[in-house]
Amino acid sequence: MSDPFDDFLGKALAPPERDPDRAFVARVHARVLLHEAIRAQRQSALQRLSLQLIALLAVVAAFILLSQSPDVAAFVAESPAIVLTALIALFSMLIAVFASRAGSSSDSAAMSAFSRV
Repeated sequence: MSDPFDDFLGKALAPPERDPDRAFVARVHARVLLHEAIRAQRQSALQRLSLQLIALLAVVAAFILLSQSPDVAAFVAESPAIVLTALIALFSMLIAVFASRAGSSSDSAAMSAFSRV
């Protein structure tokens, strides 16, 4: 059984009745959406990185196999400056290709979720 004094204390110390805080719920929901968007973007970035590493390894393997040829080895020994210039140019082109792909990814989902926070 409950004591009348316990009932009195329970009513006196209970928090006041109020409506739910909808602004808080909206902020928490926006942050959850933001974290989901960031997680998806992180996974996409890791996939892109792995594909770019595979592509880079394929290019390096091709150069290594190409350098095994006696004709190519003789040309490299004869004029290393031309070969170095060509390698730097090819590396620059790879960077340009990778950068253009990374810039075309959809960052709008994370930005729209971030703007709602």
